[in-house]
Amino acid sequence: MRQFGVIRVDGLDELQDTAALLARARRPSAEGVAVYSISGGTGAHFSDLAAEAGLLLPTLSAAKQAELHQWIPEYLSVANPVDNGGHPVGDWRGRKIIDAILDDPQVGVLICPITGPFPPMSDKLAQDLVDAAEETDKLVCVVWGSPVGTEDAYRRTLLGSSRVATFRTFANCITAVRAHLDHHRFTAGYRSPFDEAPRTPSPSFRKAQALMRPGQQLSEHAAKQLLRAYGIRVPREQLVTSAAAAVRAAGLVGYPVVMKASGPQLAHKTELGLVKVGLTSASQVRDAYRELTDIARYEDVPLDGVLVCQMVERGVEMVVGVTHDALFGPTVTVGLGGVLVEVLRDAAVRVPPFGEDQAKAMLSELRGRTLVSGVRGAAPADVDALVEVVLRVQRMALELGDEIAELDINPLMVLPRGQGAVALDAFAVCR
Repeated sequence: MRQFGVIRVDGLDELQDTAALLARARRPSAEGVAVYSISGGTGAHFSDLAAEAGLLLPTLSAAKQAELHQWIPEYLSVANPVDNGGHPVGDWRGRKIIDAILDDPQVGVLICPITGPFPPMSDKLAQDLVDAAEETDKLVCVVWGSPVGTEDAYRRTLLGSSRVATFRTFANCITAVRAHLDHHRFTAGYRSPFDEAPRTPSPSFRKAQALMRPGQQLSEHAAKQLLRAYGIRVPREQLVTSAAAAVRAAGLVGYPVVMKASGPQLAHKTELGLVKVGLTSASQVRDAYRELTDIARYEDVPLDGVLVCQMVERGVEMVVGVTHDALFGPTVTVGLGGVLVEVLRDAAVRVPPFGEDQAKAMLSELRGRTLVSGVRGAAPADVDALVEVVLRVQRMALELGDEIAELDINPLMVLPRGQGAVALDAFAVCR
């Protein structure tokens, strides 16, 4: 839904308030939100909620601050005393304050929470807000906090305006304003991904089709060949079927090496003891080969051989994959890899086709995104290489969506900036 700019609300009241605001609000001239209230506590509370929701609360320009400070003391002095008719004595400066705020180029939205009706103040303030809204292209919102809701200032003045967006709760106001700003930000930069979607299969498609085994799970070795066909980097490795061949392969790959059992039905090799890490000598490789094949025989797991792999240590473990959704078809997922994907379930999903901007947006949605940018002195990971892998997996999803039920690269080791990303393990199931 985020991918295509759908606005999500959690109740009919939010639906009504958000739709009403979108119907009457023009495109924002700025993303800054100003909160103006005749109650300091209310203004501070609302500002905290708005900031927590991600709304931008800019600092007004020095000139505007000076202008407001000139009027506010006088406004406070004349707003409180009332005559026998219940009307303020003296000159009312509220409209000047509203106009000064709306005149600031950083402000696109003005929100005024009125927590309780006090006619000498709230009636005039409501009318000033309505009048100002008629003369500006900027959005003016009011939160009317009275539980009664029968006051003239609310029923006639505010609800009678076609320009002011009036709310009864802080939460609905913030939800609607955020939706308004998000919507226009999205539409301003939106380009349909289908406009640039590939129309013909890539050269990788034919290579990948030859590796498909309908209805079967591919071995790790075959799944990595699938990745290699689409230009996704995998470690140096060789598939061997004897201890002697394993020793030769280790010499070619380069010590230290990792050895893993490879077969069409192996999804959790580590749990079965079918992975050996950090082997540094021929004798260790021979022993590891025998142990792996003995375990596979004992567990009745068919093997197509043993993989002797380059050992890649330094980097951030991520997962990138494809899942076939019954409604949307193939979807692409990216998240934290290794065991973290199962523990934290920190992942972002998109429906192909999508471009580089959406691939980067997926990373920004992850709670663990700081691991990629570098924490505690660690070098920043190669984000460009990670994005490239996501886009290549997306191409696989587009071209092989009818043939592949599931694909997981876990872990994808994202190396320090400029060094790329390597798919250390892969899992694939054909439809």
